[in-house]
Amino acid sequence: MDMQGLSAICAGLGDVKEDNNGNRVGYKKGQYCLDNLKDLLRFLRRDDPQSRQVFKQVCKWNTSSKDLIPIIEHCQDDRNLVLNA
Repeated sequence: MDMQGLSAICAGLGDVKEDNNGNRVGYKKGQYCLDNLKDLLRFLRRDDPQSRQVFKQVCKWNTSSKDLIPIIEHCQDDRNLVLNA
């Protein structure tokens, strides 16, 4: 498994915007967010069904709650992006 590639994909999705109190107020998608989402899906589809290393690593990095859910919540105007999240 290409951990550096997977890490770059997850890091390139975007960043959560927070106010001064640390509350989430939005999400700033990365420049290649859609491409990274497609690559992440490709990694997950090709993940070994026995060991599930990609799935476990994505869960360990908490990518779902840090990136995927905020993309769905805050980028609803971009239908293609939401469907790939």
